[in-house]
Amino acid sequence: MSISSIIAKNNPFEGFVQQLVQLESRNKIQLQQQQAAQRERKTALTDVNNAVKKFTENLEALRKEDGPNPFSPFSNSVSNDKAVRINSVNNFNNAASFNLNVERLATKDIALTQVMNREGNELATTGEGSVTITIGDVTETITIDTTDKTNAEVLEALAASINETFGEQAGASLFNVNSDEIQFSMKSNESGFENRIQFDGFTGDLAALDITKLAPENELDARFTIDGVTFTRGSNQVDDAINGLSFTMLRASEDTVTMDITRDIEGARKKVDEFISSFNNVNRTIRDRTFLDAENDRRGPLQNMRVVRNLTVNLRQIGILPDGAAGEGDISRLSDIGIEFERNGTMKVGDSAKLNEFLESNPDALQRFFTSEDSPITAMLNEAKSYTEPKTGLIATLTDGVDQRIDNLGRRISQQDRFLAQYEERQRAEFAKLQMIIDQGQQQFAEIMAFQGQFMGGRF
Repeated sequence: MSISSIIAKNNPFEGFVQQLVQLESRNKIQLQQQQAAQRERKTALTDVNNAVKKFTENLEALRKEDGPNPFSPFSNSVSNDKAVRINSVNNFNNAASFNLNVERLATKDIALTQVMNREGNELATTGEGSVTITIGDVTETITIDTTDKTNAEVLEALAASINETFGEQAGASLFNVNSDEIQFSMKSNESGFENRIQFDGFTGDLAALDITKLAPENELDARFTIDGVTFTRGSNQVDDAINGLSFTMLRASEDTVTMDITRDIEGARKKVDEFISSFNNVNRTIRDRTFLDAENDRRGPLQNMRVVRNLTVNLRQIGILPDGAAGEGDISRLSDIGIEFERNGTMKVGDSAKLNEFLESNPDALQRFFTSEDSPITAMLNEAKSYTEPKTGLIATLTDGVDQRIDNLGRRISQQDRFLAQYEERQRAEFAKLQMIIDQGQQQFAEIMAFQGQFMGGRF
């Protein structure tokens, strides 16, 4: 226990000391409240920044010109999903239907040797053997030392060498047919004729190998027809037969499989709804943090930041303005597609018939409206991004100012802590002196009274 704590414990005036310190702490408490308010303001700025970023990300996703039109998505279906799976549909302008007949699937090339006795030595009569193998555009010659090896040891060495040399193109294995017999197998990693395994130039002991193929080389490619047109492909995933359509054949089918591509109006409307929702999230987030309730003396943490309040006002005004460069038949403003604003800044679809008409009959006009450099959509995006740029944006600038105020208040609070600690010690010392004077006075009074008692007792 420290000396100051001992003095405090035994000081009858300690309660007065704490009361005085508490009175002197009012300035520190005010600074802490100010700092808490600044931290709340910083959190509110982060919330606004996140909402605006989501809005800009949504707009940028809708403005991609190099991908499919987001307002003209397509859904798909197949009559037999056990035979065919559609992977993706892109860049379709109209609904379509295709009849697919799968004659055979693409397969991987598999080469087998004859079954051989494990402990035999047919593959070790000369002490060496080699074979040249070609897979795709890779050709390598493999040489095996067969000296004093069994058939199993030679084929294990051959499999290991193939796996090391052709690891990306093929794999080799040695199988135990039974307790006495073995068989070597090699399989290409990719299907199709171009990835077939070609053996050439068996020499030495490896010339004793009899290689057979599990499937004829001319049947390694998939064979199928689409609307009567015949195709062969080295893979069962087909991306280049129909522009914009990727599908995978799962098995051969005697029956015709129908692949239907249809316009997804609901999916297109969802894109518009997501745009509206992201805007309304910005509007709601800013309103919730900049409100003023004078009657109840309540206000949001960003109420005095006019530049933040102005964002939703600016975006709404931009959305109302027309595209001056719009041509005849083009969309000029949001109201042309039935999108309106309420008095509180909320965006909504006020005329669904207008919007659905564009989604159903003219999705390209919607895409042009969202991507045109002169459209209000582009202006809204630029306005929003001016707030969210990481270092130069308005929110970043405001946040830097808040951070500086938090730091300054922190330094002032630390100064107050040091002042209060010194003040407390000074008050405690003063009261200790007072107590000492009182103690001395009481002692002197006691001595006088004792002397008086002795004096009076001596006379009577």
